[in-house]
Amino acid sequence: MKTRTIASPIVFCSLLLISGIIMGALGLRVLSPDEKAELVSYLEVFMRGLSNPGLEPPVILRLSLAHNFKAVALLWAFGLAVIGAPLTCIMLFIRGFALGFSSAFVVQQVPQKGFLVFASGMLPHNLVALPALVLLSSVSLSFSVKLFRERPWVQGGLLKLSTGYTLRFALLSLLLVVASLLEAYLTPFLLRKAVGYL
Repeated sequence: MKTRTIASPIVFCSLLLISGIIMGALGLRVLSPDEKAELVSYLEVFMRGLSNPGLEPPVILRLSLAHNFKAVALLWAFGLAVIGAPLTCIMLFIRGFALGFSSAFVVQQVPQKGFLVFASGMLPHNLVALPALVLLSSVSLSFSVKLFRERPWVQGGLLKLSTGYTLRFALLSLLLVVASLLEAYLTPFLLRKAVGYL
């Protein structure tokens, strides 16, 4: 019973993320030709910039860590709010939507090397980041539901529960540190390889 209780939020969050990715990929179809052309121009500028990158890995790492830990802080805060569960779901869905949209756009618009660019530039760090976000979201969702059901502040057990919750979040956040390291040091190398600059 306990295993099922733990697994249910993980399954739900996984399905939510996958739904967001699918909707993001389908969302590419509703863009007008002018909007697509504008996005293609941004993509071309980015691809040309790979030959002379302006951001060094430490800078990318700092930006990635800031982005990831902002997400961690929000998910942690949502879990502490009794009404935070819907916000957790919305945030996870939006993350999936953004990934699905950008992935579909790159695969569709980059001639011949679209999938290779996706596999080298978006896949490596997301293989770690996405499971971490699913786990963090499931912990946040479970804690929010637990607060709603048990109301521990009435019995004075909120501090103990919150401490364990925060510790789990801190440990799972280490996965996002790994994802940021991959994004800063491995992804740019693979991406330049993919587009033929090395």
